Amino acid sequence: MSFTNASSLMTRLKGELPPSGLLPSTLQTFSCRWLPFAYIERCGERIGTRFTVYPLDMPPLVFLSDPHEIRAILTAPATTLHPGAGATVIAPLIGERSFMLLEEDEHVHGRKTITPAFHRRMVASHTAMLGESVEREVASWPLDVTFRLQPRIRALTLRVILRAIFGEANDALQLLHERLMDMLAVTVSVVLQEPKVRHLPGWRATWRRFVRQRAEVDELIYALMERRRAEVDLQRGDLLDMLLSAEYPDGSPMSDRQVRDNLMSMILAGHETTTGELAWAFQMLAHNPKVQDRLIEEIDGGVEEEYLAATIHETMRHKPVFLFTIPRAVIKPVEIGGWTYRPPVHLAGCTYLMHHNPDLYPEPHEFRPERFLGATQQSRTWLPWGGGRKHCLGRHFALLEVKMILREVLRTRRVLAASGRVERPRWRSAILVPHAGCRVILRARGA
Repeated sequence: MSFTNASSLMTRLKGELPPSGLLPSTLQTFSCRWLPFAYIERCGERIGTRFTVYPLDMPPLVFLSDPHEIRAILTAPATTLHPGAGATVIAPLIGERSFMLLEEDEHVHGRKTITPAFHRRMVASHTAMLGESVEREVASWPLDVTFRLQPRIRALTLRVILRAIFGEANDALQLLHERLMDMLAVTVSVVLQEPKVRHLPGWRATWRRFVRQRAEVDELIYALMERRRAEVDLQRGDLLDMLLSAEYPDGSPMSDRQVRDNLMSMILAGHETTTGELAWAFQMLAHNPKVQDRLIEEIDGGVEEEYLAATIHETMRHKPVFLFTIPRAVIKPVEIGGWTYRPPVHLAGCTYLMHHNPDLYPEPHEFRPERFLGATQQSRTWLPWGGGRKHCLGRHFALLEVKMILREVLRTRRVLAASGRVERPRWRSAILVPHAGCRVILRARGA
């Protein structure tokens, strides 16, 4: 959609969609990209619980932050709202045949195939592997110097999800880890979000490098698939086994491309979001020493994890990696909150604004884990894992991993701030992370 088309669309839809504010499409796009928290908050303050953004080269996006309207989006029939279209930004990473991008029956089948691999029982079986990996990696992190913690966490969480998916540790998996670390560097570049710049000077080389690295990753994944097929007498029961043995209702198996795309989906989802939330958690602890003191006291007690869980919940509320639920493309006219939405509009449940609504969360801009102590989270107003057909499959695994990493670090170290304020957010593919890579200082406790 060109600038001219975007402007004409704004004019045509002005009376059909919620207000948009005074900025033109170019500035709306720029603001959403470079000032995501601040811009969304500003829109909520000035316009209300529903407003429209007209991003360049994309359909109009309506943000809804009223809990009832968010619920209506999440529970709408699959034939009315399509969530797969809202995740196309990550299509170059995960592939067009990923269950994340498919709709209706195809999505349901892919999701059902993957779900057992992240059942609570399976997650519990990974506890020992997680503990060993976390202890080894954290021990290598430097002390008493400022460093970027986020890349270290990424390396750890990627290693963990690969072990969980492929069920083993060997040279092939180590090589895949290295190649993925290189390939996924593209997630910080504008070439992923803006296809039109991929062939312009300055970005062409970045895109070509990514395409080459993706081919190298694919080659390794296909080799692992072939080796597993050859091991006819060895069934590990991991996600790779489940995908290779999966059948559609007509008895046909998944194609190699579908298996690859679904594996990449879980690799990406299984480490990028966890890494981002951990980076925010360490930022918040570094800048809230009293919270850190209480958390260390609980960890040293070695019995309860109530405050640890509350700290994680407060981080997901206050500094989420997702601003909103996966946008849903309107396929058929749908009425929500007194407004009728039609194609080509997309709808997004703005969980960030809902979680910062002072009527639901008093003093929302204060970092206070205490608000989650002894409280039962309401599914209507607490949606850190998304909802509906697109809720997070790996949430139990992610929560276990976050707990273990925080516990291991704070068991022997304190986290100190490397700057005067919490880092501002920046986009990394479809999530928001600390812009400077979570710069902190780790110091041995008692030093």
